[in-house]
Amino acid sequence: MTTETDSPTVETAKVEGRRDVRFSSLDEILADADGLVQSGYRRVGNWSLGQICKHLAVAMEAGIDGSDASAPWPIRWVAIRFYKPKALKKMSAGFKLPKKAAARMVPGATDDEAGLSELRRVIQRWKSETNREPHAFFGRMTPDEWDCLSLRHAELHLSFLIPEKKG
Repeated sequence: MTTETDSPTVETAKVEGRRDVRFSSLDEILADADGLVQSGYRRVGNWSLGQICKHLAVAMEAGIDGSDASAPWPIRWVAIRFYKPKALKKMSAGFKLPKKAAARMVPGATDDEAGLSELRRVIQRWKSETNREPHAFFGRMTPDEWDCLSLRHAELHLSFLIPEKKG
């Protein structure tokens, strides 16, 4: 996925030097993001921490509130049978969102603190509200599947940010 930034667009499927990130809870996502704010970071992808946090928040909020987006049935059938089991284990970089979905999901320039604040707000909602709507590609999912997908999604995006030591 791409966005307008000050740096040239990177083909994310071919990026080398990403971090190996694995989360087992939503709190670990926030701890990682907090750590990146504290240490500073270098991007090997296209998005800043603020943009990543905003994108993750938008995706999770769609899981709670639903979305008007839905892939055509043949695409969903393939996604449910072949991509969903893989995505629940590990997401691959380089997926390009359809234009209509990208308009909602690809964040513009977002301050790191503002994006992180938005993600904190949505994760609090995620923890306190039990409603989960169907996914645009994967259809109905259990709460555990939604949690797992959200963790894998965060791992994918945050792997493009490399912590730097300050001082």
